[in-house]
Amino acid sequence: MTIYPLVLATLTFGAVFSVLTLSLNLQYARGGMINFGTVAYFAAGAYAYAIFTQEPPSGLDQYWFGFDLPWYIGLLAAGVASLLFALITGWPTLRLRGEYLALTTFAFAEVFHSVLLNERRIGNGSVGLANVERPDPTTLGLNDTVGYALAAVILMLVTAYVFNRLLKSPFGRAIDAVHDDEIAAQAVGKDDARIRLQVFIISAVPIGFAGALYAMITTLVAPALFTAEVTFFVWIALALGGEKTIIGAILGAMALVLFQEIVGAIPFETVRAAQIASSVEEIVTGILFIIVLRLRPWEKLAKRAAA
Repeated sequence: MTIYPLVLATLTFGAVFSVLTLSLNLQYARGGMINFGTVAYFAAGAYAYAIFTQEPPSGLDQYWFGFDLPWYIGLLAAGVASLLFALITGWPTLRLRGEYLALTTFAFAEVFHSVLLNERRIGNGSVGLANVERPDPTTLGLNDTVGYALAAVILMLVTAYVFNRLLKSPFGRAIDAVHDDEIAAQAVGKDDARIRLQVFIISAVPIGFAGALYAMITTLVAPALFTAEVTFFVWIALALGGEKTIIGAILGAMALVLFQEIVGAIPFETVRAAQIASSVEEIVTGILFIIVLRLRPWEKLAKRAAA
């Protein structure tokens, strides 16, 4: 096992999923919204980026849309797509609370996944869109691995900074007021429904950017990459790091990605051994999740760092 590629992979994917965890932290820990559809906004950003930068379809392609625009236009489109999807799904669902909201957002995500899987005119169905266009880091003197690791870390830090400033603003105090006591917040003139929708939309935009960056890194968008497993991964990462702390959300995602990268880097002599290891990885992840929910060591570390 080589350390350098492991560190770069952990930084890259850990930073990407930290953005999702930070957004979920804003929605759930601060906004009180249980969103089980995070992967849908991630997929919306990735597909929007791919469609806007993809070449127009040729004779053998089954998708209808490819605008062949520069990567930065695709990146903006990813943020807008995630924002619009959050607006469309958030407006009717945020009237719900607790497990009803969780089930509804999960259902929206599953419907969206089914559309991507079966509707070939949008994203080529189950095959997806391959060879996604992306900027070349070598123009800055960086190789692909280092360049995209740096881009992921920058996106993570910018997201953390923006959310931190937001939570320290008057709007952040309004979010906390609605979360702590909706009736009291309404009594002093706070529109709780509007605030919850604003939080939902604001937190979705970085997820769209993360989806675009993920598409650049993998050069592929396909329904198999955007399953409910991504949503559960982000929830586990948030539980690992602890709620209401920005550093905790980052540490939780990094720790979980590091664990998966270590398991993935172990060489296996047979395909069967690799399949068993994959199953064991999921079991161990579940066990760790239960242990950490009881001990919460990362939350203690995050609170010390924030002090």
